[in-house]
Formats: sequence, structure tokens, C-alpha cells
Amino acid sequence: MVPTAAPTSAPAAKVTIAPAGPPSVGLDDAPGKRERARKAVILFGTSAEGSEELRFVPVVCSLDGKLETGKACGLAMPATARVRTTRTDTNAPAILTVTGSTRDFHDEAGGRDYVAPTGPACCMYNTCVEETIPYFAKGKLVAPSRILAVWPETADVDLKPQPAGADGVELALDPWVGRADERGVRIDQAVRAGHPRLVATRGPCGSCGALWVDRGGGFGIVDQESSGADGFDILATSDIDGDGHPEAIVYEIWRNDYGLHVLGNDWSKLAYRFNCGNI
Repeated sequence: MVPTAAPTSAPAAKVTIAPAGPPSVGLDDAPGKRERARKAVILFGTSAEGSEELRFVPVVCSLDGKLETGKACGLAMPATARVRTTRTDTNAPAILTVTGSTRDFHDEAGGRDYVAPTGPACCMYNTCVEETIPYFAKGKLVAPSRILAVWPETADVDLKPQPAGADGVELALDPWVGRADERGVRIDQAVRAGHPRLVATRGPCGSCGALWVDRGGGFGIVDQESSGADGFDILATSDIDGDGHPEAIVYEIWRNDYGLHVLGNDWSKLAYRFNCGNI
């Protein structure tokens, strides 16, 4: 019998879980009552580097019980509105007055005009994307931040900002081993809302972030279009239309700029997305 060499196995892929940490958008802990509203909107806000201005865009809303996204949500809001925010630091007080755009906007790089009160959801070096209704407020000159806001300020939207890590979410590591090499893959966040589970991972390369969902049949990638993002931040879940099936608001982390997902009642599909990320 001719001896045969033992098979050489590849290095085992390493899967790690990020340590627990507070939600990047803070908590929905502004004082005051909460009640279900006929119309309710969740907005995403940012502050730019070197600017005191806070800029918000509507991302998901309930209009008479119907789930809507983006521009339709902004059209349902008044020109000046009081919102509550998930940031209670000096940059965004717990209650804030925001004002819709009153100036037309010209996208010089993309060659497009936005007539007030419309404007782009975000801009990058070569264009602006997604017509919406932006709102503005004056903040403080601080580092850029991620903020969620709710209109009206008393609306009960079951907003639950999500922490980093995977505390309280049972996970097997097998689904991610096939995506990793010897450099490993990291689970940044895992969120569970009833049966569905949502997981954000970072892969072995700078543009290998992925967003996974399991609705009972195993994990799969949520959105192939966002391939190339460095990672994802599951900002919060909500149940803005009160149907018992939560939405998820997810920030795309790109090396330059960002994108945003809204996952509707079926977390395996995008209800809304805009993206200004580029490698």
C-alpha cells in the first residue's frame, strides 16, 4: 500500500462579536407623554464637520395607518415643527424646532435643481441623490453625529435605539464562517424583534460589511446593492404604524460619506434607501 499524505486543512476562520456598547444615536428618553398619532414621522439627522447646522431628512412614517417613506413623510409635516430627538446632549436638545428648506438648491456636480422645500437626501463629491423634504435646526459646533427625531414630539412610535454587540440574541457562528478567511469576520450588532433577527458584520476587507436577516429559514444577505460598505449600524427599530411588525433603520458605513436603509415589516426587503457612500 502506498502511503498518502494527510490532507492539509485551511486555517480556521475566526468569528468574533463586538463588545456591548450604547446606541450610537442615544436613547429615546426625552421627557413628556407619548401617544399614538394619526400622522407620525421619524427623521434621520446629521451634523456636518465644521458646521453648527443640523440637517434632518424624513425616512419612515405612518400616515393614517399606512407605512410610507422618504419625501411623502416630509410632505405630511408642517413647514416648522417641534420634534423630540434621541440625543440629549448640547448638540441636539431633547426637544428641537426644525424648519423646512426655504431656498432652492442647485446640485452643481449633478446638474440638478431642487425647488424649495425639496432638496436631496444627501450629497457626495459627484452628485446629490434622492429628492426629499429636508429640515434644518441650529446646533453646536461639534463632531458629526447621528440623530433620530420624531414628529410630532409626543408621538408613540415604539422607537428602540439599538446597542452595539449581541447581548440577548442567540447566535450560531456558522453562517458567517464561510464569509471569512484567516483574518476573520466580526459581528458588530445583532438585533431580535420577535422572531426575526438582524445582524451587521464586518468582513476581512475594508469594504466587506454585510447586513443579514433571519426570518425563520436561516440567515441571508438583506441587500446586495449596498455591497462595498465598510459596515452597518442598526440605529433603531420602530413600530410606527402600530401593526406589531417592527421596522428597522440602518446606517451604511462607507469610507467616504454614508447611506441609509429602512427595512419595512419584511426585514428581508428594503422599504427605502438612499446612498452617498463611495470607497
